[in-house]
Amino acid sequence: MANRRELGYVSSWNTVGVPTDPNNAEISGGTQTSYTGFNVCSFTGSGTLTVGKSGFADILVVGGGGSSGGQRSGGGGAGGMLVASQVYFAAGTYTVVIGGGGAAYRSGTSSRLGNFYGVGGGVGGGEANTSSTPNVGGSGGGGYSVLQPGGAGLSGQGNAGGIGGAGLASGGGGGAGAVGGPAGNNEHGGIGGIGLQNAYRTGSNVYYAGGGGGCGLNTGGVGGTGGGGTGAVGTATGTGGTANTGGGAGGGNISIGGSGIVVVRVAV
Repeated sequence: MANRRELGYVSSWNTVGVPTDPNNAEISGGTQTSYTGFNVCSFTGSGTLTVGKSGFADILVVGGGGSSGGQRSGGGGAGGMLVASQVYFAAGTYTVVIGGGGAAYRSGTSSRLGNFYGVGGGVGGGEANTSSTPNVGGSGGGGYSVLQPGGAGLSGQGNAGGIGGAGLASGGGGGAGAVGGPAGNNEHGGIGGIGLQNAYRTGSNVYYAGGGGGCGLNTGGVGGTGGGGTGAVGTATGTGGTANTGGGAGGGNISIGGSGIVVVRVAV
């Protein structure tokens, strides 16, 4: 069937040999819940998805958000957000890995369901970032002052970080739904890029993968909706990304990105 997708590729789909069996998969593992029309397995920690009967499912995979880059740094980039509907699962077990939020000037780590990945978010540029430049990631980290551009995001999973300012202000980290904001006038940190909504876990839309706000000399940038942390003022510490959203850390001294999440749902 042309609208069926087969498990096994990160950003492209194999349409050769996809089964025509219209049944939905039977799944177990993680935290099992249900709402009208769907059974759900949610993973906030690493584990195993068991498919008792082959069939189709919808998946959400969000990587861990990036950390800040130290004093006056750009916001951390959000973890990559991969959403796919009607993915075919053969009966068996599938490894689930939940990406951790970046700590101590590091990018977040990737989340994984089988061979599907949500790539970790990039660390923000900053004085204590060993490379001093914002890293690429699912979404890129924000740039550190002096008009430094933000890191690039992965197409289909996130967006670039915002550019740093001419003074002591840094750009916001990129989010799944938008690029990070540039540092503003009067040394204000850039806002974090907004995340994207998804309803697979509860049946109601929830934002994931918001970028962290940039640090500013006068005002820290607000974190992007979807778990992004708020940037610090001056040499203070920004707010960390929210756990299990993939939110990027707010710019500032040693703030940590939010961990990722994996959700699998089947229609019943």
